[in-house]
Amino acid sequence: MNQSNRFRFPILGFAALIAGLLFLNACQQNAPQESAAGESMDKSASSVVFIYADTILAKYDVFQEKGAELAQREQAETAKLQEKGRAIEQEVRAIQNKVQQGLLAPNQIAREEQRIGQKQQELMMEREKITQELMLESQKLNQELQEKLTKILEDLQAERGYDFILSYGPGTAVLMVNDELDITDDVLARLNKPKAEVN
Repeated sequence: MNQSNRFRFPILGFAALIAGLLFLNACQQNAPQESAAGESMDKSASSVVFIYADTILAKYDVFQEKGAELAQREQAETAKLQEKGRAIEQEVRAIQNKVQQGLLAPNQIAREEQRIGQKQQELMMEREKITQELMLESQKLNQELQEKLTKILEDLQAERGYDFILSYGPGTAVLMVNDELDITDDVLARLNKPKAEVN
């Protein structure tokens, strides 16, 4: 029985979530506005800033801590399942030795095969259950971080009048940026601020 398979769950899909947050009310913010003279405002005056999504991910303390906890649990659960798998393999070898020595009657062999098969089935079900639990925890973590980041970006947009907040990094559609427009540190400062200091 091969027990080498490890769980796989996408904690780090958070970077993709970041990219989906960043055009906050862009259409509303960029609708043509009439000046006192009745002239439409120049769209070139739009305020555009950006964040480095991979830096947010790497330096967001809560994300790193909870991600590490989840990874540790995955490792521990994997070790437990591997240990159970090895125990079943040992039982199988012991039964095979008895069969080769003629120590088991046919009906005893059938019972042992049924018992081992049941253990293997239970182990598979346990693995699936744990994998599902880890996936749900990962999704919950991503959702919590997404909600917090969304709130921070909305606050920054309202406070500073940004029209667009872009995500820059590998895999994004933004090709070039001016580092003077980078607000990554501002976002991280709010993300990592202790709860007691918020608001």
